[in-house]
Amino acid sequence: MPHKISILSIVPYRILPATSGGHLGIVDMHHHIGKLCNDNMAGTADNDDESKYSFTIHRIFPPKASRYLPLAKLKELKQLAKQTNAQYIYCDHPYMAPTAISLSKSLHIPWFMRSHNIESDRFRTMGKLWWRIMHWYEQYAMRKADGVFLITPEDKEWALSNYKLNERKCHIIPYGTNLSAPPTNKASARKEFAQETGTDASIPWLYFLGALNYQPNVEAVNYILEEIVPRLNAKGFAYKIFIAGKGLSDELQQKIATLPQVQYMGFIPVLDTFLNACDIMLNPVMTGGGIKTKAVEALGYNKVVVSSTAGAAGLMPEVCGNNLLVTPDYDWDAFTDKIIQAASIQPVIPQSFYDTYNWDKIAAKVLTIMQATKV
Repeated sequence: MPHKISILSIVPYRILPATSGGHLGIVDMHHHIGKLCNDNMAGTADNDDESKYSFTIHRIFPPKASRYLPLAKLKELKQLAKQTNAQYIYCDHPYMAPTAISLSKSLHIPWFMRSHNIESDRFRTMGKLWWRIMHWYEQYAMRKADGVFLITPEDKEWALSNYKLNERKCHIIPYGTNLSAPPTNKASARKEFAQETGTDASIPWLYFLGALNYQPNVEAVNYILEEIVPRLNAKGFAYKIFIAGKGLSDELQQKIATLPQVQYMGFIPVLDTFLNACDIMLNPVMTGGGIKTKAVEALGYNKVVVSSTAGAAGLMPEVCGNNLLVTPDYDWDAFTDKIIQAASIQPVIPQSFYDTYNWDKIAAKVLTIMQATKV
């Protein structure tokens, strides 16, 4: 893979520090792309320092809503593209499509859009009234792009069916993991975390992790507390559930405080010890669209993931071995039974998982697609 390819990436939001799975997915993708080429990112002025990453942020956009106006900062972007000899344009999400289209036409280089999920359908499932407007706009952006990177096979099929795209320009580029093999330090991590939290290390440790001010995740926490915990208790199952992430409401924190089997951890800035120590990821997510990034992360750590059907959307079961257990949506009896089953499983994530989801392999695939695309 040549190392002198130059890309202009348009990412008009603050991604550093990465405080959500979506932000981390952008940072990781560009870090691994930047190891293979020159990735110059047009970003916002409020980003933190990026010196430990392989991409360069050019702080072109102000941290204001005006940055989303069509053709915002077009002159500066064109100058940056020429200065860096950009050969391709990479745009996260559809929001800057008019700007990317204009740049592509004036510079005679192809542009690519990475769809983190089908935004219009995500808004529809969340009850947002403007989802129809997004449907039209997202379709427009995808049709105009020279290539569309979709995170899941389901998203690709949805886009082909509903937006009538050319299949040749639709590519599955999943959310990834930095791991290339299962970690080997679970015992030491478990001992450390047991001492830190005072938790019995002999019982299964379950967890849910995510941005807890995001409605689909709020709903998932409620399902855990109201549907799953009572059923586990009724079966006499010994366990501990950790809820981790920023933004949990005071109401849910108070509810958790009444449940001795559940502990709220707040935001955990460094997750390695936590993920190594735990056993089972709970994924009772029903809405939101796209792949559940924390499920990919959990599988990379060789955890067993117990998921609703909706929560498992986008995952490729054929590369997950026995680590992915899926139940029908809202069937909480089945979900509870799968948790108990998971506690007896010796997880063995296959190498094919890392061949599919490792970030280095994903980044190499992206550049291969770009190089094969002509305007």
